[in-house]
Amino acid sequence: MIFYKHPKKQRAVEEKNIVFSIFDNGVVSGVDDAVTKPVECKTFYNLSYQDGALKSGLGFRDLQVPDAYENPTGYHGFNFAEKIDEIDGMWMVRLFNNTYGQYYYQLFMIDSAFKLWGVPMVDEYEGHVWTRSEHLKSYPTYHCSYRIENEDSSMFFSEEGMLCFANRENKFYSNVPALISCVVHYDNFFGITNTNRNTLIYTKNLNLKTWDESESSAIEFLDNRGSFTKLVTFNDYVYLFREYGITKISIYSSQSDFSFTHLYTSSSKIFEESVCVCGDKVLFMTRDGLYSFNGNSVERVAQNCDVYFKNLDNSFATAACLEGKYYIATKCNFNDGQTVGCEDGEFVNNVLFEVDIDTFALNLYRGVDIRKVLAIDNPYFSKLCACFNHQHKQRVGELTTSGATFEDATQKCWKSFSTDLGFKAKRKRIKEISLFTQHPIVFEICSDEETKSFEIDGSDKEQKINVCVTGTTFQFVFSTKNANCDVKKPMIVFDVAK
Repeated sequence: MIFYKHPKKQRAVEEKNIVFSIFDNGVVSGVDDAVTKPVECKTFYNLSYQDGALKSGLGFRDLQVPDAYENPTGYHGFNFAEKIDEIDGMWMVRLFNNTYGQYYYQLFMIDSAFKLWGVPMVDEYEGHVWTRSEHLKSYPTYHCSYRIENEDSSMFFSEEGMLCFANRENKFYSNVPALISCVVHYDNFFGITNTNRNTLIYTKNLNLKTWDESESSAIEFLDNRGSFTKLVTFNDYVYLFREYGITKISIYSSQSDFSFTHLYTSSSKIFEESVCVCGDKVLFMTRDGLYSFNGNSVERVAQNCDVYFKNLDNSFATAACLEGKYYIATKCNFNDGQTVGCEDGEFVNNVLFEVDIDTFALNLYRGVDIRKVLAIDNPYFSKLCACFNHQHKQRVGELTTSGATFEDATQKCWKSFSTDLGFKAKRKRIKEISLFTQHPIVFEICSDEETKSFEIDGSDKEQKINVCVTGTTFQFVFSTKNANCDVKKPMIVFDVAK
C-alpha cells in the first residue's frame, strides 16, 4: 500500500510597503486612531520638519551679541550669574544718543530685589553687566517705549509710580498710576490701571511726567466680557482685549469723539500675555486653543496641538512675534507617561510653540520652563530670547535649532497613531524597515501582540533592518536623546494574508 503525503497548504500572503512620506505635515492630534491614515503623526516634540526629513528641533544657547557697531570681529555673551541672583523679567529698551546721532539698544533685566540691570546689544565692553536703576520697589505692572518732550524714554509702571529711563534721566514719578497697558492714538492716550480693570482711562495730556488725574476721563464697561487686559493699535484702530472679548475703539476726526464696537465674545478666558500683534493679524490663546484676529473677525488656528493645553490654566503664558513666527510658552499635558526636561520637577511652563503666522505650521519644543519670551529686533540682529524659571534662572537664552537646551540635548520623539495599515482585522507581519539616518536613533514598533525596539546607528547610506513584528495594529516611534537628528525616507515592508 502506498501512502501519499498531503503537504499543508500555506496561507497566501501579499507583500506591501508603506513610506513615511509626511514628516513635513506635522501633527494630527485630537483625532481617533480609527480614522487616521497609517503614517500620520499623533505626537512629536523637539523635532522639526524640513524638506520631508525629520531633523533637530529648537534649542537655546546663551545670548551672543556683536563686539562692534562697524565690522564686528566676533560675538560674545554675558556672565549674568556673577551679579544677578535670578532674572525675573526682561525688556528691550531703545534710546537715542544725541551725541552720536543714532539709536542704541539695550536689554534690561530685573532681579528678585527689583533692581534693574542692563547690557548693550552691541557690546564693546567685553561682557560687562551694568546697574541701571534701583528705584523700583515692586515688579513692574507694565513696560513700554514712549516719546516725551521729544526724547525717547523707557517707562516702567509699578504700584508705587512710574520709572522714566531716558538718555539723560533715571527718575521716578510717584504721581503716575500703575498701568497694565497703554497706547497713544490720534493724540489721545488710552490706559488701563491695575487698580480698576473695568475702566478705560483716556487723556490728551501725552506727557506722563505731568500726569494729573483731574485731566483724564474714564469709561467703564460692566458687561459679561470681563476685565480689561490689554490695548493694541492695529489697522489704524485701538483694540481693547478683555478676559472674554475684544472691543474696537473708533476715533473720529475731532480726536476726542470715538465709539466702541464689541467685535468678539469668547466662551473661555483669553490669556492676556498671549496677545501679540503679528503682521496683519493678532494671535492669542484661550483655554480652548489658539486664535487669529484680523481686525474684524476671529478664527481658530493650529488646532492640531490644542489637545495638549486645552482646559489648562495658562495665565503664565508668554508670547512674542519675530520674522513671521508667533512664539508662545505654555503649560501642556501630553498624557504619555514621559518626563521630558523640566517636567522632572516643578515647572510653570513646559512647552514653547513656534507657529508660522501664514500657514500655522508649528514646531513644538518640550521640556523647557520659560518665564518670558522676548523678540529682539534691531539693525544688527534679530533673535528670539527667553529667561527661565528654576534651573536656568540666571541665563538669557537665544533660540537656535541646536536640539539642545544649553548644554543638555533635548529628548526627541515622533509617534504615529495605532494603525491597522489599511487592512482591518487582518494579521500582518512587519518584515523590514529601510531608512536614511545621519545620526543614531531608536526605532520602536508596538503591536497588539508584541513590542520591539531597535537602535540604529548613523550612516551616509540607506540602512535596512529586519524587524519581524506580528499583529493586527501597529504604532511606530522614532526617538533619540542626541542633539542631532536627520531621518529621511523611512519605509515599512510588511506581509498581509490575502
